Amino acid sequence: MTKFKGFTLAEVLITLGIIGVVAAMTMPTLINSTQGAQYKTAYKKALSVMSQAVVMNIALEDYDLSQTVAGTNLTANTAADGAPSNATDVGGAQSLYELFKNRMNVVKVASTSDFQGDTQGETDYYKIINVDDADKADYAAFATLHSAAGDHVFPDISTGGKWPAELTMLFFNDGITFIFDNTQGNCAAETATTDDNYCYGFIDVNGQKAPNRVVACDGPSDSKTIEETGTDNANCTVTNPTDIYPIAMYDQSIVPASAAARAVLYAK
Repeated sequence: MTKFKGFTLAEVLITLGIIGVVAAMTMPTLINSTQGAQYKTAYKKALSVMSQAVVMNIALEDYDLSQTVAGTNLTANTAADGAPSNATDVGGAQSLYELFKNRMNVVKVASTSDFQGDTQGETDYYKIINVDDADKADYAAFATLHSAAGDHVFPDISTGGKWPAELTMLFFNDGITFIFDNTQGNCAAETATTDDNYCYGFIDVNGQKAPNRVVACDGPSDSKTIEETGTDNANCTVTNPTDIYPIAMYDQSIVPASAAARAVLYAK
């Protein structure tokens, strides 16, 4: 008699079942890790190219962020009968809008009104997921520390997870969205005669795509350090970076504006 060596059907099925269980347990972690690495890379790229845009603007137009003036936000007007009319002008000589629109490849300009309300059959189509109170306190304290007399207030994202009203959005050709208040201007660091006057905004590294979550620390950040000691080096660890990052702008620099955003940028 000839004997054939091999696996029985039951053995094969058991092996496949074990492989399936292991894959189901490890794949979500692997996917999150991969996405986090992509978000981190895109975030670093965005900071770099935006800083380069400011430097290029100095060479071509002879002004930096400290010399910008308040522009006008792109906000939707409504006619008397409730029908939408043309949007207001977002321009303004040497505004943040003009600087970045002229120096970067902008494919679309929009406002929060374009993404809130009943859009494409969905409510709050471009909705963000809020960070916790500790992280909100962290970048609010950062803004308090680096803004002159409260002139530049960090955009409030505490109401319902929606973008604040009257923000301007620039969509770059690489999929990154820059979200900011175009009425800010004179974005400068402290000098001998003036206090810090940072300007603020958000970078969404993948635009309208999910998760639309502001980066946050794994645990509560040490926001009291900022409020009580005047330093902005709160302890924070971010295991899985997300897609939205708060930033601060001044002079020729674009920098992280929260402990979580700094942790992602400077982590090895």
